[in-house]
Amino acid sequence: MKRGITIILILILLLLGVAWIWRGNTKRQSETDAARNVAAQNADAERLAAEKKAADQAAEAARLADEQARKAAAEREAAEKLRLEEERKAAAERIAAEEAARKAAVEREAALAAQRAAADAEARRLAEERAREAAAAEKARLAALEKLRAEQAAAKEAADREAARLAAIEAQKAREAALQKEISLLRAELVDRIIYSTDYKRRPHYNQTLDLSNGEIQARIKALNAQLEAEAAAR
Repeated sequence: MKRGITIILILILLLLGVAWIWRGNTKRQSETDAARNVAAQNADAERLAAEKKAADQAAEAARLADEQARKAAAEREAAEKLRLEEERKAAAERIAAEEAARKAAVEREAALAAQRAAADAEARRLAEERAREAAAAEKARLAALEKLRAEQAAAKEAADREAARLAAIEAQKAREAALQKEISLLRAELVDRIIYSTDYKRRPHYNQTLDLSNGEIQARIKALNAQLEAEAAAR
């Protein structure tokens, strides 16, 4: 009976040992599970923290990348704006330079045209002046030539008149000399009346004939004297 009790005790002890062991195991399992749960929770927490940290880091990196991208985009936009502004300024400067060059070319062409017009006008003025001077010189030359011709003609006419006058004087002198000579000859032909006695038979006839002859000679001499006086008056 003691054996039975012992066995029962042993069984009870075994049961108690088993229960204790089970309980210990259960406790340990619980503790293990708890530890495992705590570890899992810690791991999850750490994982979550790591994930959160990684997410935060990723978000920060994304934010930084986005900010960097925005900054780069802004810089690119600013650079593009600056480039476009510089291109616009360069284009405006080029257009202004082209306009200035075109305006300068137009002004230069206008100045050259004005210079050419002034030179043409001056050339025309000089040509007209030379033409007027040439015409005036030709007119003066022709006038001088005409004057010379007139003077020569007047001199020739005067010379001719003088020659004619001298010739007329010489002719008049010759005529007067001829008249004088003829008068002298006629006077030489006058016959003095011979005084005959009253009883001379031919006296009346002689006297009449002598008077007729001398009268004709005297008339001729008178006519020649009148002509001579007329010649003298004509000088």
